[in-house]
This record gives sequence, structure tokens and C-alpha cells, in this order.
Amino acid sequence: MLTCGLIKALRNRGYTVQSFKAGPDYIDPLFHDAVSEEKAEGLHNPNEGCENLDIYLAGYDGIREIFEERSRAADISVIEGVMGLYDGIGADSSKYSTYDTAAALSVPVILVPDAKGAMRSVVAMIKGFIDYDASSLIKGVIINRCSRSSAGLLSPVIEKELGIRCFGAVPEIRDIAVESRYLGLVLPDEVAGIKQKVDRLASVMEESVDIDGIIEACSGI
Repeated sequence: MLTCGLIKALRNRGYTVQSFKAGPDYIDPLFHDAVSEEKAEGLHNPNEGCENLDIYLAGYDGIREIFEERSRAADISVIEGVMGLYDGIGADSSKYSTYDTAAALSVPVILVPDAKGAMRSVVAMIKGFIDYDASSLIKGVIINRCSRSSAGLLSPVIEKELGIRCFGAVPEIRDIAVESRYLGLVLPDEVAGIKQKVDRLASVMEESVDIDGIIEACSGI
């Protein structure tokens, strides 16, 4: 939902956004498509829909080709990760993970740590991710499920101690949460008022997340 909210916020600003999903998942891309109201013409148009970037199926050259082709006509591309940042084929390797995908494409990473019920531990969690970041791809964080007051305390600590940007926080909004079923989310057409939920989240993110800072930090990549 946070990814959908960011995509919607960018589109509300007039940007043409191409979205991607790391891995073979087909449900998350349906959510990306469900919140897009733009209809445009042309082959490989950025508004045709979300595209999967699956190294296992397409190979490294394959995902580079897909990313380059589909991003060409877009102002901004947003890639949603899969599982944890370094989760790939096993505990001893990050191959085929979100991080592997980002490294193959040379794109920046924005972490979204869950801060519910935590404070100082969030800093330690982020530090652990940074310590594993061999290619220095992590450019900042958006703190998830974090109140404005807690974010005001955490943000300067993260930036001072870890040397990365804190782009803001998104509070827990229970009535826009999407339920899961088995190993994935329910389908978007099963979620009542999905577009309204994402519209609301985009509005919240405009107030609580430094979207201009994200654009600036990722420009020229």
C-alpha cells in the first residue's frame, strides 16, 4: 500500500510513472494497476501497467532490457521489492533478491522499516541493513507505522548516526490496510474502495513524506 501511495502521489503531481515489481509476484502489480487512472496510447507506454523484474526467469540481461525499455518514456520509475531486501535463494546468499535486482540495475534503494512498537531498535535495524549494503545503494528510509511525534525523534538520530536521509514517516492507518490470504494479498477487486484508500494514503504521504527529497536523491540514476 505504501508503494501504491507513493505512485499515486507522484502521479497527482503530474509525473508519468512506470511501476515495477521485483520477482514473479502477480498480485502486487494488480494493485499498482488498480490505482492508476491514466489511460494513454502507444506501445510500451508507461501507463500500460506494472512490469515484473524476475532475475530467475529473465536473467540479469533480461531485467535490464525490460527496465530500460519500459522506463524510457516515464518521468519516474518505482520498483517495489519482494520479501526482505536481502532475501533471495537462501540464508547464505542474496542472489535473486530485491537487493540483487537493485544492484543489477544500479538503482537506489529506499528502506521501509516497520517502527510499530519500537524506537531505538529501528535505528539498529536500519544499521544492520546498511552494513550489508556492499554497493552503497541505500539512500534513505521511510519509516512505516510511525506517528509524527515519534518520527520527529527518530529522524534526526537516523540521519546523524547512520548518515542517510530520513524522508519521513507514514502512520498506521488501520482502515486502509489490505488483508492477506494464504501467501499473498487479496485481489484488488476484492477490496472495497481501493482507489479511495490509496487516494487517502497519497494525501497522507504528501504531508508526512519528503517526496521532493526522494525525487532529488534519485535523480540522474
